[in-house]
Amino acid sequence: MASSTTEAPARSVPAEGPGAATTPGRRFATARRLGLADLLQRVAEGEPERERTGRAPYDEVRLLARSGWGALRLPPRLGGRGLSLVELVELTVELAEADSNVAHLLRNHLLFVEGALADEAHHGRWLAEVADGLLWGLGFGETAMPRAGERDFATTLLLDEDGWVLDGTKHYSTGNLYADRIHVLATQADGRVAHAMVPTDRSGVARLDDWDGIGQRFTGSGTTRFRRVRLNADEVVTADQLEQRRPPRATPFAQVYLTAVVAGITAAAAAEAVDLVRGRRRNYFHGLHEVPRHDPLLQATVGRLSADAFAARATVVEAARSLERALAAGGVPEMEAASLDAARAKVVVDELATRTTSGLLDAGSASAVRADLGLDRHWRNARTVIAHNPASYKLRVVGDHELNGTPPPEGSFF
Repeated sequence: MASSTTEAPARSVPAEGPGAATTPGRRFATARRLGLADLLQRVAEGEPERERTGRAPYDEVRLLARSGWGALRLPPRLGGRGLSLVELVELTVELAEADSNVAHLLRNHLLFVEGALADEAHHGRWLAEVADGLLWGLGFGETAMPRAGERDFATTLLLDEDGWVLDGTKHYSTGNLYADRIHVLATQADGRVAHAMVPTDRSGVARLDDWDGIGQRFTGSGTTRFRRVRLNADEVVTADQLEQRRPPRATPFAQVYLTAVVAGITAAAAAEAVDLVRGRRRNYFHGLHEVPRHDPLLQATVGRLSADAFAARATVVEAARSLERALAAGGVPEMEAASLDAARAKVVVDELATRTTSGLLDAGSASAVRADLGLDRHWRNARTVIAHNPASYKLRVVGDHELNGTPPPEGSFF
């Protein structure tokens, strides 16, 4: 598919009205400061059409990869931009505002990069490829597990007379359709977990576009199969090697990242409400002004959505600051604090996003439910991401910690 190269116009702003000249300038503020705003505009310009027609954003993802998005956190000496974690999260919110599918599907790549940066001595080869635009996916989840997030994998990584062989099936493999390599967790013969770094064009690898969620339809979160996949020794990290390198506690980066995606969806819904009300040409007979954008009730509705989007972004950025402090300190207490902050942020941002994506329809009244507008996509997308790790479990952990000092669990998304 040919990638679109036309820069998207700024959102429509009427010539009259206070604030008319300032609204577009607030969009993609961090990207604008870092010289990446045009890139996000190109991703954003086709998002509604992709949703309507079912065209997956392969071109947009490759555009980002070629532009160095996947290497933003690499230091300049390794070919990256050397951005802080907070800057990456701010950019993720803005990318999700442009297209939440694209932001979401890059999560596992950026999660891999974070892990590799923490162990640069052993991952220099992979980081060099990241700098060249290579994208990573993840093979973790298996539906046969009795509990989601456990590490009792049915996928196996075994040695025979010719070397390593990978067999198994992974589900919810977000981003794998777009990836060049997949980071796969599998079980060795001794029952311990090892990692395989699998090229997606290797014989025996099958990536299925069978994700059927109500939202985030283009994240490639379907099935990945490995059938007798042969791997070289340098493409395997054994359990012994992993135990030598294991950090004192896992990072909550994956949760912070997903919360940033939800915050971006909130921002997209709030921005769409502005366009929706500005574009309305009639009001109810019992409305407070015949011009909808001058109706105080609609102004309050849009104001609420704007406030929610602001609060969502601020909340996830604060969680990112907490994680950045923990990474700098390198201790278990600091990382536990960051994990709890990530949980708190998720709960709050999820509620804000749910209210905002529903409130968007209130701003447009009956005309807003037309299928051609596709405004329901923001609610569907937000609810799909929110479904990752229900907030009720997060709240219980936070409450147990506050009352009893119980540390948060260690594992997926905590």
